[in-house]
Amino acid sequence: MVQDPGLAQPLILVTGASGQIGASLCARLRGAGREVLAVDARPYSDATVQICDLRQDDVVRQLFERHAIRTVVHLAAVLPTAFRADPVSAAAVNVTGSLSVLREAIAHGVARFVFGSSMGVYGSADTSRALNEGDPAAPDEPYGAAKRTVELVGEGVAAAGALGFASLRIARVVGPGATSTASSWRSQILETAMSPDHPAISIPFAPTARLCLTHVDEVARMLMLLAEAPELRRAVYNSPAEVWETRDLARLVAGTRQVRVLTGDGNGGPLCDGALFCQDFGFQLTPLADYLSTGRDPTDTHSLRSTR
Repeated sequence: MVQDPGLAQPLILVTGASGQIGASLCARLRGAGREVLAVDARPYSDATVQICDLRQDDVVRQLFERHAIRTVVHLAAVLPTAFRADPVSAAAVNVTGSLSVLREAIAHGVARFVFGSSMGVYGSADTSRALNEGDPAAPDEPYGAAKRTVELVGEGVAAAGALGFASLRIARVVGPGATSTASSWRSQILETAMSPDHPAISIPFAPTARLCLTHVDEVARMLMLLAEAPELRRAVYNSPAEVWETRDLARLVAGTRQVRVLTGDGNGGPLCDGALFCQDFGFQLTPLADYLSTGRDPTDTHSLRSTR
């Protein structure tokens, strides 16, 4: 077991803070009064996010030398489509850059390192059942392999007692802030109105494909729990998620958003069993239907709604 990080109000470094998950996490942390150091290679127009290129070792080193960082939530990564387009450059971020952050975290006495991993570590093929942490990781493409590489190094570091490490294998994320044009549907299904130029939503999966989905704000809650829990019982967790058939999701979105929803022919990929996370942290997943019916975060009530 990894013991309490110690400081009541640690400075929390969030990499990839301009991304879909990073932005939600930073907002949640700051809303709870936490001190956040948010960094990203592309901060866009957000003045609260600092520029940081993880491929530059000296830049990463200075980040830790200039700030008293106690906790790291590492989300910065090149996403799968871009990874496939330029795997060598992507690996410089997802593998080399990640290990640079981990190395400096160890050197500067960071207590807790939370890694945003992916269900891609299980491969890309459909599964007949939901996979749990006891199932073998068998990535079959570079993105998932890169995530698994960082997990293995982090697990080794934790076993040696250098710092507390936790990896969250995140299911397919929906919600505001999806920037990938290949996955725009993940945000569109929760938008209250569609642009006249885009009168329909295209979900690129076969009608009977089973999709393992979780809302971005639910992932932010999970990451916050991993960052702040008094102890970590294990180094790797699957994220809790819901399983939807594409046709059922399309029907619900069409009814709640009053838009046309088209489906494709893709497979849904591996299914995710997040029971261990729910068990260890007393976590209760907010149903995706709640987000679709309200168009906002149904947990945004000042309490962060974990049953812990």
